[in-house]
Amino acid sequence: MNICWICSEAAPYAKSGGLADVSAALPAALAEKGHKVSVFLPYYPQIMGDFCASAPVCFKLLEVPFGWISEWASIRRHRVSDNLSYYFIEFQRYFDRPFLYDYYGVEFGDNAERFTFLSRAAMQAIVALKLEPDILHTNDWHTSLCNVYLKSHLYAKSPNFAGTRSVLTIHNIGYQGIFPKGNLFNTGLGWEFFNYTCLEYFDQINFLKAGIMTADSVTTVSPSYAREILTPGYGFSMENALQHVHFEGRLTGILNGICTSEWSPSTDKFIPHNYSAADISGKSMCKAALQKELGLSNKPRIPLVGCVSRFAYQKGIDVLAEAVEKLLIHDNIQFAVLGAGESYLEAIFSDFCRRFPGKIGVFVGYNNLLAHLITAGSDLFAMPSRYEPCGLSQMYSMQYGTVPVVRLTGGLEDTVFNYNPEILGKSTGFTFRDLYPQSLANTIRWAAGIYKFKPAHFKKMMLNGMGQDFSWRHTADIYEQLYKKNIERR
Repeated sequence: MNICWICSEAAPYAKSGGLADVSAALPAALAEKGHKVSVFLPYYPQIMGDFCASAPVCFKLLEVPFGWISEWASIRRHRVSDNLSYYFIEFQRYFDRPFLYDYYGVEFGDNAERFTFLSRAAMQAIVALKLEPDILHTNDWHTSLCNVYLKSHLYAKSPNFAGTRSVLTIHNIGYQGIFPKGNLFNTGLGWEFFNYTCLEYFDQINFLKAGIMTADSVTTVSPSYAREILTPGYGFSMENALQHVHFEGRLTGILNGICTSEWSPSTDKFIPHNYSAADISGKSMCKAALQKELGLSNKPRIPLVGCVSRFAYQKGIDVLAEAVEKLLIHDNIQFAVLGAGESYLEAIFSDFCRRFPGKIGVFVGYNNLLAHLITAGSDLFAMPSRYEPCGLSQMYSMQYGTVPVVRLTGGLEDTVFNYNPEILGKSTGFTFRDLYPQSLANTIRWAAGIYKFKPAHFKKMMLNGMGQDFSWRHTADIYEQLYKKNIERR
């Protein structure tokens, strides 16, 4: 198949979250299966750094209709393999910036223009490069307009898109691209698209809604999240549109994978001692190194709970803070926390270090080396998310024999199987559903109790987690089947 993948970020070129990881791993996995994959994203010279040199211009003057005029962009290309190329849309006015979407938390005021331009430019680039995609795969609101363009008068009759089917993946429905309706002018689409079956959303335009309503298939990043977003509690006002898509059989939840070459305790270059399921002795040495790194007491038999997360409402870190305080006061448990975000949460966790020296270590900020060390050196890993479309950290932790403690939501529910001594062979973690500090504290106490008093059970859960297959190969197989199903309906 000929697949065109369109996104706003992709690792290692530009990254702010999980979308970048998916846009690196899944196209590569599909290319390895023999499909020709072309990935389109903006050229961010201030962010891409040394990668700029590996992406020379391959098309100098790309005409991009925009409002009443035409703008002119360039296309750069990084050829990764015979089957995989990354194409970068170069247009300095919109993409030559130090950050992807905002400036220290304040969204760029022209984001509607920036990503309208990206969507239109990607469609123009496919035509200019004479690609004839079988599948046009878009991601989140930033590229959702491409699904509308494909069905519109602008491209529906183009020979480049004859028979092309579109797939939209929702990575987080909390972000939708909602803007004043005057921005419709720049899209090149007429007012006939401003209606409840496409762009209109409470007298504004909603890019993600338009993509949902016009894509041939809509996917999200876990089966449980696909069910959750059909409800008012998780749908962020998109539940009606998604219920319509679900009724037509166009909504699918496909679990993301992880990069097992980067996240493997047997080869990880960021941890001081490598280990595997066959010999896990190196894990205790990683725990000692983590305790030393964060100033924790060197007590190997005390359960150590790790957390690597954004300090955000979505992640339930406010609930974790209350639970941790209870546990630090009353229990013999250590904590290793890495993250940044809401300033009041940063202050709370930093204050814990002052109040409970030797029992909790906190690093506020981003530190990839420490993230790997916490994943490897902790006994338990806490993820009390309010909602979690997929989640990667729980998969990383299981690969490292670190048993997750998670709230049952989204991808966490799909990947972590609760401890049950009667079906110990399937148990990989500890789960809870009610998001209250006491519920979380009690679940961590339960996990710590199994660690202390039933070490054989705990070790079996560690090995169960390390035996899970979260590689992208399985995910790529499912997407391949979805693509084929769409092509057969042409």
